[in-house]
Amino acid sequence: MLFRPDGKDRLTGSRTAQSSPYDSYTCHFCGSKPQYHPEYITERPWFAHRPDDLTENGRQHCPYVNPVEKEVRRILKLRRYVADAQPVILRTDWHCSDCGNNYHGERYCVSCGTGDLSHMPKEAS
Repeated sequence: MLFRPDGKDRLTGSRTAQSSPYDSYTCHFCGSKPQYHPEYITERPWFAHRPDDLTENGRQHCPYVNPVEKEVRRILKLRRYVADAQPVILRTDWHCSDCGNNYHGERYCVSCGTGDLSHMPKEAS
C-alpha cells in the first residue's frame, strides 16, 4: 500500500515510512487516515485503514477496504496453505464507463472517486 504524507505530493511505501513513523499519512485513493504499523522487529511494516476513521468515499469505494469479491475468494483458498496470506490489489488497465477515463493501477477511478463502473478494457466493449 502506498500513502501520501500530508502536505506533500508524493507516494510513500510502508518501509520508507519507517524513517518518519509519526508523520500523518493519507490514503491516495480515498483520503482516509490509515494507522501505521512500523514492525521494527520483523521489518515488515504496513498501513491499515481504521474503520472508525474512514471517509465516506473510503467506506464505499476504496479498493483497500473493499477488495473485489474474486480476490477475497482467492485469499481464502490460499490461506489453507499460507495462514497469514493477505489480499493483493489487482493492478491492471481499467476503463471507467461513467466518465470514459482509461487508467492503470488499482480499480479506482480518481476522476469519479469510485471503481464501481470500472472494467478491464476487454470487458468494457
